[in-house]
Amino acid sequence: MQKIVFTVVLLAMSTTLIAQQTSASHEKQPQQPSEKEQTMMQRLYEAQMNGSDSDFYEAHESFMNYLKQNQNWDTYYRTWMNRVIYDVNHKRFHRAFAEINYIADAIKERHQEQYLYIVNMGMGFFYNGRNQPEVAEKFFRRALQGIDLEKDPVAAFNVYLSLAQTLSFKHPAEAMACLDSLPQQMLDNPMYESGVLGYRCIIANKQGDGKAFDRYFARYDSIRRYQPEQFNAANLQQVMVCRCIMQKDWERALAWCDSIDVPLTATELRANVYEQMGDWQQAFRASEQKDSLVLLGEREALELHMEDMEHDIDLLQAEQEKAEMRRNELVIVGLMSLAIIGLLVGMLIFRHQKNRRLKEQFLQLQEARRSTEAGQAIRRAFVGTLQEKLKSPINVLRGYARIFNNPHFLLKPEERPKRYNDILKAARSIEAMLDPMLDSYAQGTTGITEEEKRVCMTALRSPLLTLINTSEVIIDGKGQIPHEEYMQLRSAICRDAYHVATSTNQLLLFSLYGDHMPIPKPDHVNLNEMALSILTSYDMQPSAIDENRKVVTEFSTEVADDVMINASPLIQELMNCLLDNACKYATGGNVLMSCHDCGDGTYAISVSDDGPAIPAADAERIFTPFFNVSPDEHSLGIGLPLARRLAESMGYQVAPDLTFTRGARFVVTGLS
Repeated sequence: MQKIVFTVVLLAMSTTLIAQQTSASHEKQPQQPSEKEQTMMQRLYEAQMNGSDSDFYEAHESFMNYLKQNQNWDTYYRTWMNRVIYDVNHKRFHRAFAEINYIADAIKERHQEQYLYIVNMGMGFFYNGRNQPEVAEKFFRRALQGIDLEKDPVAAFNVYLSLAQTLSFKHPAEAMACLDSLPQQMLDNPMYESGVLGYRCIIANKQGDGKAFDRYFARYDSIRRYQPEQFNAANLQQVMVCRCIMQKDWERALAWCDSIDVPLTATELRANVYEQMGDWQQAFRASEQKDSLVLLGEREALELHMEDMEHDIDLLQAEQEKAEMRRNELVIVGLMSLAIIGLLVGMLIFRHQKNRRLKEQFLQLQEARRSTEAGQAIRRAFVGTLQEKLKSPINVLRGYARIFNNPHFLLKPEERPKRYNDILKAARSIEAMLDPMLDSYAQGTTGITEEEKRVCMTALRSPLLTLINTSEVIIDGKGQIPHEEYMQLRSAICRDAYHVATSTNQLLLFSLYGDHMPIPKPDHVNLNEMALSILTSYDMQPSAIDENRKVVTEFSTEVADDVMINASPLIQELMNCLLDNACKYATGGNVLMSCHDCGDGTYAISVSDDGPAIPAADAERIFTPFFNVSPDEHSLGIGLPLARRLAESMGYQVAPDLTFTRGARFVVTGLS
C-alpha cells in the first residue's frame, strides 16, 4: 500500500516540476503553470493526502474541467491517472478499471495515441494493487515502450520508478537497475532525489548490501536535515526501520514500525525485524497478523466492489424511463446476477457435500488404522487410491502444458472454452483432493509434519487457484479475448499447469515411497537406450523457458552399447526430478545427461547443468524435504529429496559432484 502511495505523490507533483525541466532535445520550452493551475494542483494534492473522498473527487473534477477547457492534455491525462491510483489505493478496483477504460476511449477518440502509455501505467497500478506484480511488470514495460525518454523525462521517471517498485517484490537487483535508469535531470530536484534514495535504501537492505545502504542513507538523511521543505517523506518510516536493522538496534526498529499508520505495512516490517533478531516466535505471530490483515483487506475490497456494482445497478434503474433498451439491460444484469449467485450457491453446496464425503472417508481410514497393526499399509493404499484418482487430472494438465508450450500451436477461438474447461475440471479435481491428501500425510507415522503440510499448501494452493481463475477468464471470454492477451493468459496456464501436475505427482510419490520400502526392479534393459529414452521423452519445464533462454539437452556415454542393467519403471521419475532441477538452474541453457562405467561392475548416470555450483555447505541440505535454497523461492522443494528416496528404495545412491566446477552435477550410482 505504501509503495503505491509514494508513486502517487510523484505523479501529483510531476506537472509542477515538468515546467522547471529543460532539455536540449525539446523543440520548445514548456510553459510555467499559471497561478490558478498551481493552486488547483495543490488543492488536489492535499485532498489526495488527506484521504477524504468527497474533497478529492471534487478537487479532481474541477481541475480536470479546467485542464480540458485549456486543452492542456499532457497534464490532463496525468491528473486523470491520479484518480485511478487513488481508487486502487482505497481498493476500489471496479472503479479503477472502469476509469482506465474511460481514459483509453478518450485518447482514441481524440486520436492522441502518444498518451496511450498512461493506460498501460494504469493497468500496472491496477495489478500491483491486486498483488499481481508479474502482470504489473508487463504493463509498466509496455508503458516504457510508448515514451520518448528525452522529450518526456517526467513520464519516464514515473514509469521506471513504478517498475522498480514492482520488481522489488521478487527481483531486488533488477529493481535497483531500474532506479539506475532514471533520467538524471529529474534527480536534480531534492523531492525526486530523496524519494528515489529512500527506495534505494529499502532495496539495499533487502539485498543485504550494507555499504550501498550507508551511501544512499547519508545523502537521504542530508536532504531530510538540511532541505526539509523539499524532502519526500513517503517511505521515511520504512527507511528508518531498515537503518535500525543495519545497526542491529532492534528496539528503535520496532519503535519506527509502531509509528507507521498503515497496519499491514507496519506488521510486515515488524515481522522482518523479528526475523533479523532471531525471535522466530514473535516473527511467526507477526506473520499470522499480517495474513489476517491481508484477508481483511481482501474482504474490504470485495465489499467495496459489491458497493460499486450496486451503484451501477442504481444508475441503470434511474435511467429506466429514458429508453426501453436500458430497462432490458437492467433485467439482463439482474438475471445474470441471480444466475451467478445460484451457481455459486450450488458450487458451495456441492463442494461442502464433496468435502464432507471425503472427510468421512478419511475418518473411516483413521478408524481402520487404529483397529489394525497394518496402519502403514493402509496409508499407502489410501495414497495409492488418490494417485489413481489424480492420474487422469495430472495427465490432462501435463498434456496441455506440453502442447501449449509450443507457441506455434494455436486454437481456434471457438475451441478454447472446451479445452480450457478440461483444464479447469482437472485443476478442480486436484483442488478437491488437496486437503484430504495432505491431512492423510500429516497423520501417517512416516508422513509430513504440520509445518511441512503448511509449506505444501503454500506452494500448491497459489498456482492451483491462479490456474483455475485464469482458465475461468478464458472460458467466460468465449474465445473473444484479444490474441495478445490470450497468449499471455495461455502462457501463464502452461506454466501453472506444469507446476501443479508435476508438484502433485511428486508429492504423491514422496508419500508413497517415503517409508524406504524396497522397490523391485523387474526390467532387464539396455543402459544407454534407457537413459536416452528418458531424456528424449522428458517434458521441458515451461517455467524454465523464456524468450531469452532456450534450454538444450544433450546425451553422452562412455558405456558399451551392450551393457544391460536391472531397473524399475520408477527410474524415469527419479531422472525427471534431476532434469527438472537442471533445467531450472541452467543459466546458460545447456543440460547434459551422461552414462559412466564405475569400474567395479556398477554404472552411473549423471545430470549436469551450466548454472551456479552447489556450495559444500548445502550439499546435504538440498535433500531435506521442503527446503529451498533461496528465501525468494516458493516451490514445493521435494524434487531432489524425492529423487534420493526413490534411488535408495531401488538400491542406488544420489549425490552432488562437488568436484564439478562448471555448474552443478548430480550423479546416480550403483546401477547394475
